[in-house]
Amino acid sequence: SSSRLENQIKTIIGAIVIKHYHLRMNGHILEATFYDHWDADIFESFISEVKVSLIRLRGQEWGSMTDLRQWEGGNHEFRFAAKAELNRLVAAGSSHAAYIIQDNSPYLELINDVAPTLSGYKRRLFTNKADAVKWLEESGFKLSLVSKEYDEQKK
Repeated sequence: SSSRLENQIKTIIGAIVIKHYHLRMNGHILEATFYDHWDADIFESFISEVKVSLIRLRGQEWGSMTDLRQWEGGNHEFRFAAKAELNRLVAAGSSHAAYIIQDNSPYLELINDVAPTLSGYKRRLFTNKADAVKWLEESGFKLSLVSKEYDEQKK
């Protein structure tokens, strides 16, 4: 029926218009900002883009800085997918991860639950980008591009 087709079209357009994350490589740092509520499909889409971004590093060690202040968590399928895939990213060279969260984030338990468990992986939580950048730089990761502060940049 036409209403079913219209709904499918709306869903596709919505998926294109609603970008659930912003992602870029900045030197040896993967910078990401998450928005909205995530499911496994959104996470898989994000991971696919991450893997493409990592190709040029050719297996070198890298760090990440993920801004979760505008993120609204994820469902059970997201949690399951994230636990497996984030450990794979550590195996693929991720050694330092800085997460920027709101004070008293309601998603702290989820963030901690999906955190990689492999040895040699270091993870820190921050409430602002400046401290996250400082920690990554002290850990040997330099930002090659000036890091925009996405605080003001709402989706």
